[in-house]
Amino acid sequence: MSCKDLTRSIETTMSSLIMSWKNYFEAKMAKYSIRTITMGAVLFSVYKHPGVVQDDICKMLNMDKAYVTRELNSLSRLSYIKREKDNIDRRKNHVYVTDAGREAAETIEAVRCDWSAIEFTDISDEEKKSFLDILNKVQANVRDKAPMF
Repeated sequence: MSCKDLTRSIETTMSSLIMSWKNYFEAKMAKYSIRTITMGAVLFSVYKHPGVVQDDICKMLNMDKAYVTRELNSLSRLSYIKREKDNIDRRKNHVYVTDAGREAAETIEAVRCDWSAIEFTDISDEEKKSFLDILNKVQANVRDKAPMF
């Protein structure tokens, strides 16, 4: 397979998978007003790391601070999170999920598991491991050989 064909095939396949996941996730989370995968990722990060500060969310998700702030503000308007000032550094806010946020985050976890089951139907554990190993190698190659500017 030529370089051009391989690249086109990978891009098309990955794009299709990402779009399918996006549509599936957004449809399943609509009743919670979680409009995007990113909004869900921010909520899920807070759920998994109670008391996390915004800068750590940015690092975990590789997102800029302004974007995370917008998502946190949206989640706050939905009463899914609460912020508490740090006792020592008043510039920092610790973020926690509320009971409503916990329900939405637990649904995100279930949706992710359901999607994974769909995605990996008829694929053995050995094939899954090989697939993830290859993806991790590709990611390392990109990180090491094509650094972001």
